[in-house]
Amino acid sequence: IDECKLRTHNCHVNARCTNNVGSYTCHCKTGYHGNGLSCSDIDECTSGVHNCHANARCTNNVGSYTCKCKSGYQGSGVTCSDIDECKLKTHKCHVNARCTNNVGSYTCQCKTGYHGNGRSCSDIDECSTGTHNCHANARCTNNVGSYTCKCKSGFQGNGNTCLDIDECTSGAHNCHANARCTNTGGSFTCRCKVGYSGDGRTSFP
Repeated sequence: IDECKLRTHNCHVNARCTNNVGSYTCHCKTGYHGNGLSCSDIDECTSGVHNCHANARCTNNVGSYTCKCKSGYQGSGVTCSDIDECKLKTHKCHVNARCTNNVGSYTCQCKTGYHGNGRSCSDIDECSTGTHNCHANARCTNNVGSYTCKCKSGFQGNGNTCLDIDECTSGAHNCHANARCTNTGGSFTCRCKVGYSGDGRTSFP
């Protein structure tokens, strides 16, 4: 008698019936354990008999399990590879921050001239904070993400270095012909020669 085919056996619903001469045997299906007459689910996730990737989450199901790659990874769950959020532009870094890909994640760092946590970046006013490299005789003007240096009147240079202009020797002064020009730091003075009076720019004999 084939008890398996006739279904006169007493194997568990989650067991396989195998007919033998004069009898039959019961074996629990894959994902279950027991004596065949009684079969209970195997939790592959906690028992460690699954084949999920190290960067995947194992979820136990009745008689089986599923693998799903963790956040920051992509794949079938059995294989998981890093997602480059920076290259794919799926990151949440600020427009004024640099995105750096890490295994399974990424980091955001504000660009030079900005400060914040990388997801929020605001302009640094280098002029008011004193973090600029403008010369003492230059004016610092803050820009978004940077600043500019411009030498003050009476000085010349690129703003990082400013040298005094000698208006007297360069002829850039407006002293009277009968006045003496004296160069000063960033400016000059005019003084009427002996025998003349005035402010140095206009004279009277």
